[in-house]
Amino acid sequence: MSDTRERGPVHGQRDIAIGALLMVVATFCFVSLDSILKLLAARHDVLFLAWGRNLFQVLYLAALMPFLGARRMLATRHPRVQAARGAMLVGTTVFVVLALKAMPLAQTYAITFSAPLIATILAMVFLGERPSRMRWVWILIGFGGVLVALQPTAPDAGAYLVFPLAMALANACYHVLTRAIAGDEEPLAMLFHVGFFALLITSLALPWSWSGMAASEWGLLAIGGGFGTLAHLLLIAAFRRAPTAVVSPMIYTQIVAACLLGYVVFGEVPTLATLLGAAIVVASGIGLIRSKG
Repeated sequence: MSDTRERGPVHGQRDIAIGALLMVVATFCFVSLDSILKLLAARHDVLFLAWGRNLFQVLYLAALMPFLGARRMLATRHPRVQAARGAMLVGTTVFVVLALKAMPLAQTYAITFSAPLIATILAMVFLGERPSRMRWVWILIGFGGVLVALQPTAPDAGAYLVFPLAMALANACYHVLTRAIAGDEEPLAMLFHVGFFALLITSLALPWSWSGMAASEWGLLAIGGGFGTLAHLLLIAAFRRAPTAVVSPMIYTQIVAACLLGYVVFGEVPTLATLLGAAIVVASGIGLIRSKG
């Protein structure tokens, strides 16, 4: 049975612009987190890193409870959806780290950029959202920019290409689940519960995945957890401001962060094609903000 009730407020152009900007900042935080996990994954188990990343998120939020209110973080109307979001978060973390162990940042993100298209389709089916034809055009233009940036001749990663594809699907599901309950859930509760359930899930594998780390590596993981916590809070706020069809495609801006951090941290020099593709992606984002419906 279809649900034709209105799902949240009507979004003005100002809200749409703010939602898109929040998602852009969130994507830069996500790339920073992934860069840290890429560094640590060379020496440590992927599930252990996912556990540690969520552990710090839960600890940070628990430390803030006396100031922000425990009820704001613990009360939820949708515990099952929160658990599903936690599972999707584990999936995105594990699959992206597995991909980054063998692939450069830019190539990994090029494949995961199919997530907005998947999220838009899922939002149409499950949330009743109907993006206009013009927004579909801009989404496809943005995806085309990604193809220009990475080119069909990008390094062949063989079976590892499955991991970013799986990450894209998990990420799209996470976006739609977030959008589905963001209108009547406290953002801090959404942030706490997704980290809590992800921590529970990854704790099940802890006896087999535990890996001893140096103090400096724990420090890096703590910083990464901070980036992840901030990114998810911004993501939740973005989905409260604007439709999925506008917010999700802003993930395309990760190509800019991937170029910058790939060069600074891993010595990956972006090509002219990558820069041209990034320009197309930015243009598509502006077009999405300006388009209506």
